[in-house]
Amino acid sequence: MFSWLKNLFTIKPKLSGVEKVFSDWSIISYEDLLEHFDVKAIAKEMGEKNSPASAAQTPDDFQNKLTTRFKKIITDRTADITRHLDSLENNAARANEKLNFLDGIKSQFKNKLDEDLESYEPIITDANSRVRSFKNEVNEFKDINNITRDADYPDSLWWYYFILILLVVIESLINASFFARGSTAGLAGGVSIAVIISGINVFIGYLVGKYWAKLAWSVNQTLKAVGIIGFATWSFLTACFNLTVGHVRTMFEEGDTDAMNTGFQAFLNSPFGLTDFSSWMLVLIGSLFALIALFDGLKSDDKYPGYGAVVRKLKSALDELHSEVDDLKANAGSYYDNYLARGDNAIKDLGQDATTLRSTHDFVKERINNEYPKYCNFYQTVFADLIGSYRNTNIEYRDDAAPAYFNDKPVLEWDRDNRDEQLEGLNSKIDKISADLQSKTAQWSQERQELEAIKIDFLNNLRKYDSIS
Repeated sequence: MFSWLKNLFTIKPKLSGVEKVFSDWSIISYEDLLEHFDVKAIAKEMGEKNSPASAAQTPDDFQNKLTTRFKKIITDRTADITRHLDSLENNAARANEKLNFLDGIKSQFKNKLDEDLESYEPIITDANSRVRSFKNEVNEFKDINNITRDADYPDSLWWYYFILILLVVIESLINASFFARGSTAGLAGGVSIAVIISGINVFIGYLVGKYWAKLAWSVNQTLKAVGIIGFATWSFLTACFNLTVGHVRTMFEEGDTDAMNTGFQAFLNSPFGLTDFSSWMLVLIGSLFALIALFDGLKSDDKYPGYGAVVRKLKSALDELHSEVDDLKANAGSYYDNYLARGDNAIKDLGQDATTLRSTHDFVKERINNEYPKYCNFYQTVFADLIGSYRNTNIEYRDDAAPAYFNDKPVLEWDRDNRDEQLEGLNSKIDKISADLQSKTAQWSQERQELEAIKIDFLNNLRKYDSIS
C-alpha cells in the first residue's frame, strides 16, 4: 500500500538530463553523482587553468551549480509535499460536500418538486377547467339528442382521404378510356376531361355524406328533414350530372365540336335516351363512385351530426391535461431516481474516500517526518562531499594557491518544513469524516424510504388536477 501511494502521489514529469535524475524521491549514491556531474574532470580542467583565482572571494560557477542543484531538489521535494497536502485538503473538502449533500437531500428533492408544481400549476388548472367545460358540453349534447352511446369516429382521416384519392384515380382512368375515342388527343385528352368529372362526383359525394346527409340521423325534426332533403337532392343532382356526362360522351364520340351544349340539350330532351352501352357504363360508374364517396364521408366521423366534434374537443383537452400531468409525474420520477442514485453514490464514495484519505494522510506524514529529513540530510552530505572532491581535485592540478574560501565549509542548509499543525488538522478532519460516514450510512437507509414517501405524496397530490381520477 505504501509503495502504491508513493507512486500515486509522486509527480513524475517527462524530463531529461539533470532534471530527470532528481524528478522523484529516489536516492542516488555519491559515486553516481560524482560521475553524473563529471566533478573530477571539470575540477582538473579548472585547476590546470588555475581557476578560480587565488584571490577569489566567492565560490566559482561550478560550486554554485552544485549548491543551486542541492537547493532545487530540496525545493522540489518541499513543493511535492505541499501538493500532497493540498490534494488531501481538497479531497477532504469534497468528502464534506458529499456529507452536506446527504444532509439536505430530502429538502432539495421536495423543493424541486414544489418548483415544478408551481411552474405547471397555472397550465394544469386552465386545462382542467376546459376539460370540465367540455365534459358538460358533451353531457348536455347527449341529453338533448338522446344519445347514450360513446362517439364512434376514426383517430385519423388519412385512410378516408386515401379512399377519396383512389376513387378519383380509378374513375378518372375508366372515364378517360371512354372519352379517348372522341378526343383528338386520344387517351391524354380524355384524362383531362375524366379528372374533372371524377372530382365532381367524388368530392361532392364525400362532403354531402360528411356534413349534410348525416343530418337525417338527428332527433331534431327540422335537422332530420334538412338531412333527408339533402340526401334526396344530392341523389337527384348526381343522377342528372352523370346522365348529362353520358349524353356529352355520346356527342363527343360522334365528333360534335359543341358536345357540352348539345349533350346537355339531349339530356333535357330525353334524360334516359342513351343508346350507347359505353355511355350507360359511364353513368353507372360515376353514380357508383359518388355513392362510395358518400359513405366514405359518413364513416369519416360519428354518424350523429356534431357528436364527434364535441367529443373530440373534450378528448383534445384531456390529452393536453394528461400530457402536463404526465410531464410532472415523469419529472418527479426522474428527480427521485437522480437523488437516490446521488445519495447511494455519495455513501459509496465516502467509504472509499475515508479509506483513501486515511492511507494518504499516513503516507504523507511518514514522508514529512521521516523520509523528507533523511532525504535532505543525505543530499546535504553528498553535495558537501561533491564540493569537497571538486576542491581537492582542483588543488591537485593547479600551480598556485587555492582561494581562501576553499577552506570554508560549504553552506548547504535546509528547513525541516514542519507541517505538524496542518497534519493534525487534516487528521481531525479525516476522523470526523469517518465518524460522520457511519452515522450517515444508517441515516441514509431511512431517508431512502422517506424520499419515496415524498414522491408518492406528490403523485397523490396531482390527482386533484386530473379530472378523470
